Amino acid sequence: MRKVLVSLLLTLVVFFAFANYLGYDATGKKGGTLILPTLSGPRTCNDTVSKETSSSDVIAMFMSWGGTLIERSAIDGKFYPALAEKWDGPRLTKDGGMEIIWYLRKGVKWSDGEPFDADDVVFTFNEIYTNPDIPSSFKDVIRSTNGYLPKATKINDYTVRMYYPEPFRLALRYLGGMYIFPKHKAESWVKNKKFAEFWTVDAINKKEIVGLGPFIPVEYVPDQYVRFVANPNYWKKTKDGTQLPFLKEVVYKIISSQDAQKLAFEKGEVDIYSQRGTEFRGTEFNYFKENEKKFNITVLAYGPAYGTQFITFNWNNKDEAKREWFRNVHFRKAVAYAMDKKKMIDTLFNGLAVEQWSPVSMASPYYNDKVTVKYPYDLNKARAELKLGGFSWDKNGKLIDSKGRPVKFIIETNAGNTVREGMGNIITAALKQLGMDITFVPGDFNTLINRMLNVGDWDAIIIGLTGSDEPQGGRNVWAIDGSLHFWNLSPKVANWVDEKAYWLPDFEKEIDKIFAENVRILDENVVKDYWAKYQKLASENIPLIYTVNPLRLFAWRNTIKNVKITMLGGTTWNLDWLYKEE
Repeated sequence: MRKVLVSLLLTLVVFFAFANYLGYDATGKKGGTLILPTLSGPRTCNDTVSKETSSSDVIAMFMSWGGTLIERSAIDGKFYPALAEKWDGPRLTKDGGMEIIWYLRKGVKWSDGEPFDADDVVFTFNEIYTNPDIPSSFKDVIRSTNGYLPKATKINDYTVRMYYPEPFRLALRYLGGMYIFPKHKAESWVKNKKFAEFWTVDAINKKEIVGLGPFIPVEYVPDQYVRFVANPNYWKKTKDGTQLPFLKEVVYKIISSQDAQKLAFEKGEVDIYSQRGTEFRGTEFNYFKENEKKFNITVLAYGPAYGTQFITFNWNNKDEAKREWFRNVHFRKAVAYAMDKKKMIDTLFNGLAVEQWSPVSMASPYYNDKVTVKYPYDLNKARAELKLGGFSWDKNGKLIDSKGRPVKFIIETNAGNTVREGMGNIITAALKQLGMDITFVPGDFNTLINRMLNVGDWDAIIIGLTGSDEPQGGRNVWAIDGSLHFWNLSPKVANWVDEKAYWLPDFEKEIDKIFAENVRILDENVVKDYWAKYQKLASENIPLIYTVNPLRLFAWRNTIKNVKITMLGGTTWNLDWLYKEE
């Protein structure tokens, strides 16, 4: 069996002649401030604590873009050297395990001038990300089939070995992309078992943040902005010797609504509009496209997006009636049939979106249309599903369950996100036609996320997730013990979940098994079979009821140079070599 695995591995591994790092061939000018819009400020600067994009966007500035062992090019999809100038593996070991040997770049310094070496990598890996006392969503995605977490070993000051007891298909991608913490700053917090308190947002203004990435946060004014300055010790230089990043500063300007962000971009107050491309409405796209010359901007459609937007229900609701409704697959199918996706596409995206049915984006090579179950808008089919689920209607046309309880609940989303608010209004109107008593309430995004994950006092939420070409990246969402398995959080993960009332259906066990097992399969065709089964189970049981998948739409000021939009990357994937003409 091991010989077969070795053969498959050798077939799949692309022997990589180690190229120069990303940005080495870049040209540009030093200076300038890039201003990006964001809907809300960060809640933390600690990657293990972060659960919202408002925090992860800030963290990426000082921990990503050259702050990882390797980087993936959005142009060709290949992995390039970063903090590791080269590596051996992934390769099978004599005991049936798998290893990667990383050879670290010498002379790299943290932003505070302290040297970076193997101790930082080993400390981060063994004492933080695989520490059983420190919760982290990263732990979810690097766990192998039989639940093993890899171990890092220091060979010398600039060489690190990472080892799995069994094959793990995505070892290079995930281990190489790990964010690295400074041992000299974080070690005492780990030893004192207070790591969750490390790098709160207060650390920004206290100038305590230390990173290997291109920009360091130095000022945070709540509800106004987060300001970053170029890392004076950033290790990357272009081939002519110019130190990156080109930009002097980056500012995340906090603008709490999509309409206000549109106006700010129109006035020239921000340089990029909706840099993720997931909330850019089609009407806005057409407006800006027609006015490219007037506003001196470039507008581009490139899609579809990798992310998802959906409505989901709290299966662990403290209300017994609601728990029964939300766990009823016929109820969820009824909601799916009541999803007027064509109306969403026409009214919210001006036609620049497609209906979404699968947790895997149509842009992914793993998307399988043949196995995905679809629920085209049809209120008659929705009523039929409700009947199958034991629901009926009283004399006033109000929906009641088998025990005569009226179906009444609250749908929430984040205020200021006009697309999700529009979806909420469309969904609410349709469900009211089915006799449901619905209240739709937009609210603060960070508060909503906290309640969804840490409190549990919610009924239904319209929200979204970023995605990628690799479905395994969603393990922390779909695994039973995943930290973002929010519709049915395990009592082992969330202490607010009543263990006696907890319910785990067979399809969730099957999906959990798929996420555990696919990573030890090295035959790509077999991997595609696994993901086909996952899509079939997810679409048949729809714990997440998908809305639409927008095309990736981008707009940026023409003063921003080196923008390279691809299927894998948007306006800021190469942030460390963007520059601005002023």
